[in-house]
Amino acid sequence: MTRSTHSRNTTKLRPHWIEWLTGVIATLMVLAIIGWTLFEAATTTDRPPELSTHVLSIESVASGWRVMIEVRNDGDQAAAAVEVKAALLDGTTAVEEAQTTFDYVAAGSSSRGGLIFSQDPAEFRLEVAPSGFTEP
Repeated sequence: MTRSTHSRNTTKLRPHWIEWLTGVIATLMVLAIIGWTLFEAATTTDRPPELSTHVLSIESVASGWRVMIEVRNDGDQAAAAVEVKAALLDGTTAVEEAQTTFDYVAAGSSSRGGLIFSQDPAEFRLEVAPSGFTEP
């Protein structure tokens, strides 16, 4: 007697439709991520950090006056050790100055922080500006 290489109990197994659907969705997701990455690489100009500051609020605190600020980076590169200087001006005379350093401001993002003054900023002209950064 000759043995058969095929078992009588073997049935053809076809993948379930949900397996095909999962495979198609996963493939489309991978292709979309690759496409997005290529698009970003082709359109990004790699501009250096473009920093700006905005005053968010001024509040009285126990130690004086807290000025909450936001530093925005509209460039394509990150900035580290971002220094922000502020001054209360009476005409052209600086009455009081304050400064702070933001550890890191990513490209296209913002960071928030505060400056403390002993005098009320509402009584003077408040100037806030970034004064320097390093490349991370």
